[in-house]
Amino acid sequence: EAQMADQASQKKPYDYQERYRHVRQKPLSVYSVEVKGDERTRPGLFAKVLDPVYRASTLDELRVRCVEANAVLNSYDIFDRVDIEMDAGPREHPDSAKVTVEVSEKKKLNLKGGAYVSQQGEGSMEISVGLNNALGYAEKLDVEFIKGHERSNSCTLAWNQPRVGNVDVDVVTRAFQQVSCSKRLSSFDETARGVSVTAVGGGPATVDYSLVWREIADPTRLASKSVRHQLGHSLKSSVSYTYQVDERDRPVRPGAGYLARVRSELAGVGWDPQMTTFLKQEAEVQAAHTPAEGVTFFASAKLGAMMPLGQNAKDPEKGTCIADRFFLGGIGSLRGFEPHGAGPSDERRPPPTKAAASGENLITRDALGGDVLAQLFASYQLEPKWSKLRDIGVYGHFFVNAGTLMPWITSERKRVSGRELADSFRASVGVGLVFPLPVGNIEVNYCHTLRSRPGDRVKNGLQIGLATALM
Repeated sequence: EAQMADQASQKKPYDYQERYRHVRQKPLSVYSVEVKGDERTRPGLFAKVLDPVYRASTLDELRVRCVEANAVLNSYDIFDRVDIEMDAGPREHPDSAKVTVEVSEKKKLNLKGGAYVSQQGEGSMEISVGLNNALGYAEKLDVEFIKGHERSNSCTLAWNQPRVGNVDVDVVTRAFQQVSCSKRLSSFDETARGVSVTAVGGGPATVDYSLVWREIADPTRLASKSVRHQLGHSLKSSVSYTYQVDERDRPVRPGAGYLARVRSELAGVGWDPQMTTFLKQEAEVQAAHTPAEGVTFFASAKLGAMMPLGQNAKDPEKGTCIADRFFLGGIGSLRGFEPHGAGPSDERRPPPTKAAASGENLITRDALGGDVLAQLFASYQLEPKWSKLRDIGVYGHFFVNAGTLMPWITSERKRVSGRELADSFRASVGVGLVFPLPVGNIEVNYCHTLRSRPGDRVKNGLQIGLATALM
């Protein structure tokens, strides 16, 4: 008896994997699929997602279909938890299986708020209210209000419908009114009212259409001649296409990998010959490499070109709309220069009194932006030895920054040449500390400008700002 007990204790445990390999291709049918926890979500949504589960004909195919259904249900982003369980069917239905799907829905109401400072130096407060899956179609309805301490403000109503037609395409429709205040830097405000539709697939591409009625106004009454040529109303109907490949190990302070992004925009889609027309192309690349622990090399480059079309191409004094142009200068763009402080500019009209000039704290030249842009940035990033700074992600960097910005048509009414672009390059070097945040990086830098052009607003010495782009 002792020997038999010893043999029993040495008996191998039941090999479930081996058993599964024997029955994985055995034919079966799905007897039932039960959904639990669906308080608001419509049954039709589950029916579309779980339809392939009903068609499974083997145990292995059923497993694959359940894994795929779990991934699709999670992609709707309306559930905190999705569990799918497979079990044997009732005895009176041999070779059958029943599937149980248990979900936990996310809360219906979302409230968010915050405050931030833009790269133009304007403080803003943001409040957004969202309804998540309120109607049961996995939709998201968001209302967002942003108010700046100057004149900037916006109100946006957005409807996000994921997986339209049960394919991996999300469609976001927006209606908005937005006032962008650039009076400190360029003596104009832009008021935009319109709608946009964005289609985002599971791949790297995004397609967007927008129809916007815009007004460019001069709230300062001091705008330069070049800005005054831009004042008035315009209609913009545009289609844009963005393709992005992101192979970085992480989006915040990457240590390895690369990112490549290309964006094309065609404005003038429609029947009105007076609408804004242009072709705009942007290309950006970033790369990071960590040669040693605590040391990362980061480099990025951006190229952009914007060509006026139609009636705009025949009017060199007006050219492209100032609200659509590229701007250069400031942290996150070209360090060692003030925000929008590098590139074409024009002298403002003088204020009526010196007291008015000091009270408004206005600069003397309007930043006009440009149609041809090139930016280069390279830095060595070093982790600090102080553990408290490392724990919150702070790091130091030594950097080199260069860039140029030119109009498509020069003052001599000729297209910009490669030699003119090379001669117009600005450059700076510096050292500083970077504080990563979810919305970008706060940089505290000491900058030295190596090369500038007449009319630029240089910022040597200490420079503090928010970089919302990794440039």
